[in-house]
Amino acid sequence: MVRGFITCLLCFFTLGCSDAFLRAMDEVNAGMGGQRTCLKEADYEVDSYDGFSYKTGGLCNDWQGQIRNYSDYTIRCTNTINGSRANTIYAKPRATTELKYIGHMSGRLKYNCMKWAKRAEVWKDYHQRDYQILLKVDSGKNYISVKNLSPYSRKCFIKDKSEKVLVQSVIGNGQTLRWIKAPSGDFYTNCIVT
Repeated sequence: MVRGFITCLLCFFTLGCSDAFLRAMDEVNAGMGGQRTCLKEADYEVDSYDGFSYKTGGLCNDWQGQIRNYSDYTIRCTNTINGSRANTIYAKPRATTELKYIGHMSGRLKYNCMKWAKRAEVWKDYHQRDYQILLKVDSGKNYISVKNLSPYSRKCFIKDKSEKVLVQSVIGNGQTLRWIKAPSGDFYTNCIVT
């Protein structure tokens, strides 16, 4: 009896409080005439998106989620249960998360996944004009900047479609303008000698 109790304790410490372990213990308890504690479950379903997928389901009274990220973006999946905010899950670029706890199965799960962040990279290269447009994603929003590739300091700018200046500055070789939220629709960029 003591040996069995110690074995169960070792299993508990080894496996932790995972849902699979709790479910197995629940079935053992029910098989011995005890009360079940895992009352709610939901089959796992996978939704696929451009560059990632999100797996959700319920096990032993808890909603769980897992992101498989094949993209160069950080992915964020926000979750709600019966309209109330639940845990948010993030996946780094080219990573797969463990099955993560979202919240108690007290109602219907809804979620919204999006490309949340991406490090700066060259979006357009105007090599003949010695500058580049850089793009990054931060908190689900696109931001742009201009990088001066000329050996000289130049005035670089970004204008919207009505040619209103959104940002401009004199920057040296290898320097960039401050990041701005990417305008909707057309915009114009250039770097000129001052």
